[in-house]
Amino acid sequence: MKLTLLLLLLFLVTPFAEGDTADNSIPISPWLRRGRTPAPRRQGCWFRPWICCERQRPLERRLCCSNRCIDVGSNADNCGLCGIRCPFRWRCCNGLCVDIMWNPAHCGSCDNRCSLGSRCLFGLCGYAEPVSTTPPLLHFLSPACPPPPVHPGATA
Repeated sequence: MKLTLLLLLLFLVTPFAEGDTADNSIPISPWLRRGRTPAPRRQGCWFRPWICCERQRPLERRLCCSNRCIDVGSNADNCGLCGIRCPFRWRCCNGLCVDIMWNPAHCGSCDNRCSLGSRCLFGLCGYAEPVSTTPPLLHFLSPACPPPPVHPGATA
C-alpha cells in the first residue's frame, strides 16, 4: 500500500515539474539563434582604420593608436608614430619632440621663431639680452663716411 501511494504521488508530481520548465515553443537551431541577436558593433579604429583619415584638417596626420584616432603631429604621448612619448617639458611639434624652452625655431610654443640674433631662453625670445637701439648687423649695411667737401680753388 505504501509503495502504491508513493508511486502515485511520484507520477502526479512529475508532470507538473516538467510542465513548468518545458518550453512549449518550437526549438530553434543555434545558427538561427545567432542571427536573431545582432553581434555588438566593434568600436574604435582597430577594425576600421580608414575612419582616422576621414576628417583630417590640413597639416594634420592622424593614426589609429590604442584603438583611438590620434593626431601624431601634436600629441606628446604619440609623437610622429604611435607610442613615441616626448620627455617632460618637451612638446610634439610637427611630429618631432622639441624642447620649447631652448629651441629658437619653437620658442615657448610650436613654430614660434625668434628673430635673427635673438636667443631662446626659458621659452622667451631675447630673455635677459641687452636692449639695442639698432638692429644687429645694421652698422655693416650703413654707407661709409662721406668724403670731405672739395673746395673749388684748392689743389691737391
